[in-house]
Amino acid sequence: MKQANAAGGPIRVDGIRTDKLSAETQAWRAAAPYSAYLYIWGMAWMASAIVTFLGQWRDWELLQPVLFLVALLLTAAVFLRGRRSSAERTAQNGFLGALLVAAAAVAVVWLLTRGPIGIDPFYWPVLKGLALTAAYLALFPRLGWVLGAFGVWMLALTMTVVWMYLGYAPVLIGGFGGLSMFTLGAIIRMRNKGMNAE
Repeated sequence: MKQANAAGGPIRVDGIRTDKLSAETQAWRAAAPYSAYLYIWGMAWMASAIVTFLGQWRDWELLQPVLFLVALLLTAAVFLRGRRSSAERTAQNGFLGALLVAAAAVAVVWLLTRGPIGIDPFYWPVLKGLALTAAYLALFPRLGWVLGAFGVWMLALTMTVVWMYLGYAPVLIGGFGGLSMFTLGAIIRMRNKGMNAE
């Protein structure tokens, strides 16, 4: 029920001032620029899962690093575009930042796969699933129940795959994890369009 005070102050809805956004609404608005990254990496994970599945019949494993590099380049392009539209930083600083992020990502992947740490690639999908679960659950307090539901779902999926279908982990965790990132990007975009339309 909407009410305006006698002095013509802010409209109240059930006693709550509408001129102040809730913390959750502000968090969803702050998450809007990250939807592009969720689309990119969600599609990269799904494409990687498809390539792994089709790898049973074709030797397409060489496409995996290509998919990773394409996703990394698209991420750098989105990052640069965001920095160019920002008035605070120059495009040169944005390019340097994107280059450093890309170099750090490549270095971390190398360390975890072939470097001194050398985690067996067989466990990579499980680590990806757990990392995505941790990210969703870490964002749950700020963005609300949607991220909590995504986190619980990813944890259940990862544990089920580890327990019963470990051989299918690259396809199941990669495919459904990518789909969850893509879906979250779409939810963020739709929520922000809805908030802007109000």
